Amino acid sequence: MAVTARDFMHHIDDFCNYRKTIYEISDQTLKSNRVDLSLFENFVRAGNVKTIDGPSVMGFQYYLKQERTNCGASINRKIFTLRSYANFLKLKNVPSAENLPFYDVLKIRQGYRQRPHALVPEKIRILFESINTQTVLGIRDYAVYALMYQTGLRVGEVHVLNLDSLDFKNHKITVIGKGERPRTLHMNKELEEITAVPTFKRIYLLTC
Repeated sequence: MAVTARDFMHHIDDFCNYRKTIYEISDQTLKSNRVDLSLFENFVRAGNVKTIDGPSVMGFQYYLKQERTNCGASINRKIFTLRSYANFLKLKNVPSAENLPFYDVLKIRQGYRQRPHALVPEKIRILFESINTQTVLGIRDYAVYALMYQTGLRVGEVHVLNLDSLDFKNHKITVIGKGERPRTLHMNKELEEITAVPTFKRIYLLTC
């Protein structure tokens, strides 16, 4: 017995609240989850789908691939959202939720159409040489780029760093990443020398 479309879509708000409260996921992730679920709901309504079964899920994949021209990675993400939602429905004891077919869907191996292009070492050297380190702003910019290059930090993660994030004694950086989860990174000697400028400049560098 399959879950009816009406029963399936009835618990989206509870699902989002559960993920936000228990798992403390970021607002951006929660927004993506809602978009994925809304897209599936619109597909179900437009096709007058009555039950969420294997054919309806395959139909959704065809729709994403052929009509929305989504790449494999984008389709995988949407199916993963539906899979997480199906798990939630099983926890809520929604009738027949254990029969939802999302775990039977194989992951698409296609990947992204446009893969990111990494800078070659020569271009990295040119980038750093172009920064005027004789000015306070130049010192700040050099340190910011060095942090991102050597540790793989995102722009947003660097933006929220403060002096307490840097532990020179233990050679560590504490970073708040996606989902507001902290993680610790190692600072090598070169990075410590770049960031260990006089205190008043460090404050300016990390808070501007």
